Amino acid sequence: MSIDPHALVAQLESISSADLPLAGGKGASLGAMLGAGLPVPEGFTVLTQAYRDFVAHNDLAEPVRQLVEDTRGDHPPTLASAAQALKEKFLAGTIPPHLIEAITAAYAAMGGGLVVVRSSATAEDLPGASFAGQHDSFLNIEAPAALCEAVRGCWASLWNPRAVSYRKQAQLDTTEISIAVVVQRMIDAERAGVLFTANPLDHRRDRMLLSASFGLGEAVVGGDVSPDNWLLTSTGQVLDHHVSDKQVITVRDGTGTVNRPMPPDQRRAVSLSAAEVAQLAELGARAQDYFGSPQDLEWAIAQGRIYLVQSRPITSLFPLPEPVPPPDDGLRLYLCFNVHAQQMLEPFTPAGLDWWRALVGGFAHAATGRREREVPWLKEGAGRLFADITPLLRKPARWPQLAHALSDKDPITGQALLAYGQREGSRIIGRKGGMGLWWRLGPLLLRLGWRGLMAAWNPQKARRKMLEETDAAIRQIEHEARGLKTMRARVDFIRNVLGRRGAIIWIVPVAVMNPGLMADAALQRKVREWLGDEALFAPVQRALPYNITTEMGITLWQLARRLRAEGTSPSVEHPGVAAFLQRFGHRALWEIDPGIARWSEDPSYVLDLLRNYMTAPEDSDQEAQFTRQKAAAEAAMANLVAQVQTARGGLQARIFAWQLRCYRELAGLREQPKFEGARMIALARRIWLEAGAQLVAQAALDAPEDALFLRLDDLLAFEAGKAGDLRTKAAAARSEYEREKSRRAVPRLMTSDGEAIFGGTTSESEAVLTGLPVSAGTYEGRVRVILHPAGAQLETGEVLVCRGTDPAWTPLFLQAGALVMETGGAVSHGSIVAREYGLPAVAGVQDATTRLQNGQHVRVDGQSGQVILLDRHAQGE
Repeated sequence: MSIDPHALVAQLESISSADLPLAGGKGASLGAMLGAGLPVPEGFTVLTQAYRDFVAHNDLAEPVRQLVEDTRGDHPPTLASAAQALKEKFLAGTIPPHLIEAITAAYAAMGGGLVVVRSSATAEDLPGASFAGQHDSFLNIEAPAALCEAVRGCWASLWNPRAVSYRKQAQLDTTEISIAVVVQRMIDAERAGVLFTANPLDHRRDRMLLSASFGLGEAVVGGDVSPDNWLLTSTGQVLDHHVSDKQVITVRDGTGTVNRPMPPDQRRAVSLSAAEVAQLAELGARAQDYFGSPQDLEWAIAQGRIYLVQSRPITSLFPLPEPVPPPDDGLRLYLCFNVHAQQMLEPFTPAGLDWWRALVGGFAHAATGRREREVPWLKEGAGRLFADITPLLRKPARWPQLAHALSDKDPITGQALLAYGQREGSRIIGRKGGMGLWWRLGPLLLRLGWRGLMAAWNPQKARRKMLEETDAAIRQIEHEARGLKTMRARVDFIRNVLGRRGAIIWIVPVAVMNPGLMADAALQRKVREWLGDEALFAPVQRALPYNITTEMGITLWQLARRLRAEGTSPSVEHPGVAAFLQRFGHRALWEIDPGIARWSEDPSYVLDLLRNYMTAPEDSDQEAQFTRQKAAAEAAMANLVAQVQTARGGLQARIFAWQLRCYRELAGLREQPKFEGARMIALARRIWLEAGAQLVAQAALDAPEDALFLRLDDLLAFEAGKAGDLRTKAAAARSEYEREKSRRAVPRLMTSDGEAIFGGTTSESEAVLTGLPVSAGTYEGRVRVILHPAGAQLETGEVLVCRGTDPAWTPLFLQAGALVMETGGAVSHGSIVAREYGLPAVAGVQDATTRLQNGQHVRVDGQSGQVILLDRHAQGE
């Protein structure tokens, strides 16, 4: 630190970034800007020691401690009123004489006059939390008494209810939070505004967004005026310029500011010259270079001079996927694995990221025969995985081909890709760096193709052989995993054994089930073209045999019926529950991440499901329904074969019957790769925890689970004596993971220049939500919005509304009347399971979890893809 930690005030020019604990985020930022030679108004900072002295003088430490403790709960309704009460205690407090003296002396040293007084909390203007507008500022302040009153107002604003709520939502530790106050010369701005050194609207890092209006900047920041806007390149070139009708102007008025009508002849006047735009862009670039990240700058112009009055990180930008490619690589386009492949927003833990790096490396090794440490096309951003799909898009014809392939999982992604290609495809098409990997895939594709051909020839034999081989292979790997003693051995086992052999275990079931999926598509086409009604095929898609996830759900249902008959509460001691966990305990919510506890470790979700099933009506027998659907499928198959024989003749009928048999024997295996993969992930988790136990024994970590928030390279570095403080590293990673879990918007596609493409548009009608029809049928019922299956209470017959699903959600389908998802397409998990269970379902409904509310009565039309709101009032809460 560059200033005395016990000082009460400090001049801004004496403060650096290292002084954040003393000067707060804003004070440290402004001091650093002055040190970088940027034009910042003169001033001083009332340091955090002064705040602590004020708290002690007014006996506020205990009320503060109590409120901090309250924020750790489940956000009780009284939290806002408690925060307001504490704020009022601050406002009623007296400033001790030594603080008045220090503040007055610093004010006199800068020559008095008009100043602006701004809060500068120690958790403010940080890369992960800007706190914009959460604390108070006071403009047009003059005289020592008014200044001291404004300083006290800033201290009190640390406990603004909105600031307390913001800190809780951002999951910031407020135990040691404090606040400083920045006092600066008031700039009587003729023009003012905001400059973003990256475009906050589309997240592009090579664009700047400049807003300006006449008068003080409060009208721009507060949204009281429509400012002039410039879209600039990162070098300051103007790409677009819009002059607005500026109806108000903020000016000084006595001891404050006021909005007044803009003179008519100035309302459409341009607020900045070309030279001023260029100068602001240059200052913005300098600030970004100095701080090392895109900045949100507030600026003012007075008497021909530009001042920067604030700079903070733009916290709304989605992080760039890393590693960032070199500039000469050109534009890269990334596909988000979490959103597209899994239809989930959740981030991975560090262990999850490393597991998928190992597995994808295993896929590459299986395909090419090469053992490569890095997978250059796999990127990480905000705890999510992104695949670099640029090499697939070098030719124009590949854009619609890839969009069509992506649309099976999530049509919104396919639409977004096509739209981006029309707008920016020329930046990718034709450049070097094509599909060099693909020519090496021949041997693997031939092997898998042969396996698939054999499965089509004899589906029953192929299915049995695959299940036996897979189980034996995993048991062998589990046996080899025993006795790993060193960090190096554990890391090598995860990367090389689980990664490489795990990839094969994942791939082979896909090859075996693929003929069943191909038969599905062919059969639907034939029914549509030959018989004229694709709906005739729907009964055949229900109650597919050999689906391990369906088996899991039925097993749970049977167990719940047994427990209810016995009058027994679910517990892990019950033999039936123990048997279920023995069979399925390697599964978990978001089970593709080894950082997530397995059901065998935390069975609470399973026990909650059983309790919920036990309350279902007596006439709700899912096992019997499955049996009826299976019989209906057999009858439908016989009927279809007869109709095909009549319409197309005996040969086509025999081929059709063979395809039906192939479909029913193999398509249910689509859940098998994930089931077996979860077994390997559970083993990887066990190895990570063993490493964690060793680190705990050596006093490097507090709990074995902390190792899941370290990277594999951290474990190797520890063994080499080069790891540093693993405890701090794991805690920071866990904190970042928890913050990322609350992120509500994750792009489906992203570019290397930062553009985030979320895709989709919201329907203009409030009464009709439109998506993609994925499971036929119509159903009316009450909405139940569920964001996470853990602890979810879904009553029999309710319409399940969610973002997306994975196998852990499947047991909820047994009670749902219909399904509505924000993500997904015809072959996504939720869609396929809905068809198998006979649930009407609509996918790709933008913002369904926020536009629909619990208890609303809706009609789900799985034929048209519409969700019709029959009443707009939530009921049954």
